[in-house]
Amino acid sequence: MIIKERKNFNKGLITTIEENSLPPGSASRVLNWLFNGDKLELRRGMALIGDEVASSGKITGLFTARKANGDEITFRKRGQKLEYYDEATDVWIETGTNIFGAAGGNDEAAFAEYNTNHGNQVWVSSPDSSLFKIMTANPGSYTDMYDSTKNFKGYIDILLNRMFLWGRNEDKNGVYGSYIDNLIATTVTAEAIAGTGATRTGTLAFKAAGAKRTCFGVTFTDGTETFADNYDGTLTGSAGGTGTINYTTGAYSITFAAPATTVTSTYQWEDSTNNGIADFTKSATRTAGQGFIFRQDNGGKIQNIKTYNDIQYCLHEFNTWKLDIGSNDTLATNRIFRDNSGIPNWRAAVSTGEGVYYIDDSNIGNPQFRLLTLDASSSEVIPVSKSLNIDLSDYLFDKAVAEEFGDYILFECRTSDNTENNRTIVYDKLWNLWTVLDYCFTCKTTNNGELWVGDSLVPNVYKLFSGTDDDDSIIDNYFESNLDDLEIQNLKKTKRLRLRGEIQKNQSYRVYLSFDKSEFIEVGNEIDEDDVDHPAIEGTGGYVDAGTPITVGNTTVGTKKVGSGDVLEAYSYFKEIKINTDKFQEVKIKFVAVEIGYVSISEYTYKDIRVKESRIPKKYRS
Repeated sequence: MIIKERKNFNKGLITTIEENSLPPGSASRVLNWLFNGDKLELRRGMALIGDEVASSGKITGLFTARKANGDEITFRKRGQKLEYYDEATDVWIETGTNIFGAAGGNDEAAFAEYNTNHGNQVWVSSPDSSLFKIMTANPGSYTDMYDSTKNFKGYIDILLNRMFLWGRNEDKNGVYGSYIDNLIATTVTAEAIAGTGATRTGTLAFKAAGAKRTCFGVTFTDGTETFADNYDGTLTGSAGGTGTINYTTGAYSITFAAPATTVTSTYQWEDSTNNGIADFTKSATRTAGQGFIFRQDNGGKIQNIKTYNDIQYCLHEFNTWKLDIGSNDTLATNRIFRDNSGIPNWRAAVSTGEGVYYIDDSNIGNPQFRLLTLDASSSEVIPVSKSLNIDLSDYLFDKAVAEEFGDYILFECRTSDNTENNRTIVYDKLWNLWTVLDYCFTCKTTNNGELWVGDSLVPNVYKLFSGTDDDDSIIDNYFESNLDDLEIQNLKKTKRLRLRGEIQKNQSYRVYLSFDKSEFIEVGNEIDEDDVDHPAIEGTGGYVDAGTPITVGNTTVGTKKVGSGDVLEAYSYFKEIKINTDKFQEVKIKFVAVEIGYVSISEYTYKDIRVKESRIPKKYRS
């Protein structure tokens, strides 16, 4: 008896060669199935983060930073609003009021994190809004740092203790840099604090003398008890008193352990537009550490700046420039690195430990996913195509997003019949393979190891790869294998098909076969006495080992849980179905999950294969 097993799924989607040339275990077409080496697995769902916004629109900025105590905090841009996620209440809270204004309402916002002994900070900017500074300890407050004599508006990043800025409306081809931060601070000693009794509230005086100032290192004392600054917005008294400080506004509230009389505060403040990261000025003869501008007037507008090996690679629309500022900050080199290698959108590149992954569609009709990395045989940095196995010509990347998540690199794009992003093309670095998902997003961040995205169709944030459904929606999906001759050139028949994997009780999937490129026909399904059509594999079938649950993940799945308890449980199944085929030369299998719930396929086996004559299939004979 001849048996052919297919149980290694480590090749992924391959669309650049014919189906009958594909290796077993690969896919000729796939949507929402992940290749995990030893099995196929239906992709996980997506869970809403925070309160749902029912209006139209989309999220145009998303970023996670750390507070001084190590807690993460996520910000999002929604229209004119900047909001932060409050984990305790599971709601999004606005920072200020419509700080992006009408002009910047549709802008995509750039975020950057900056942590020094002056405090943990998030900076935000867009071409039509302003340049904002938020102290992460006080996310509801902000400082507008824009000063036309000192800095600019655009897309930003903070590298090497200075801010890089590009994408100005007034200049699409200039790379701007700020001062290397001198961390200039002014100390205020023994500022008098008004009030009587144990509790004092008010505002420190520094802000009234300069709207762009923020404070840090704040202490209070009555001569007996002294409050220390924890740098997370809280103050701790030496005798047990408690207090809070807003580093942006200077607002404080302190309660001494015992009634106090004369109270003073000593603290420091800074203005980042004074030789800091919001100061882009330079002297007539520039000196090291001052601001700069480098012209890159070739290759279309600058889209993004990514750092690799301490070099800034400036990715334009149609080429890439190499900016090496140098360790002494005076002998920079600025030159074209690669022609005909650029990115279509400013979010279409991501820096990783291996280098910079990016979407290159500068060659019309032949887009590529590339990795900017060190050449294995030299010390030269080169762009390497990673997408030779997949044809990307049917996708559009004008709103593309690139992100690293675990072993995955995600490239977000859209199909030609959609105006917004609706496909996620996934590169698995571990197995060097590709698959396609239907997540829809415009921006992304990682929060406590979870991938959060801003939806491209509604103004909400979702956690991806979460549980097994999409807020109660069945996932559109399919897996189609290679055109498989079962390593037998002759015509053949097969009598049995075996299927093995893991499944939740509420899940099921259908199985289809196509012989010699004919239409798919369903196999293994059964019609019961009530005219109900049962798929080949059901989670409640007698071939499921219902007595031995297997833990496969958390049950957080949108607005409800699938399964029970604190973990998602699935069960092993092993089923053999009769197929009794006609003579064929090549066969293709297709799987489609039909319910909400987890399912995997670890093996499909053609059993009892009968070899026939060495002829071409009947449909091709004249």
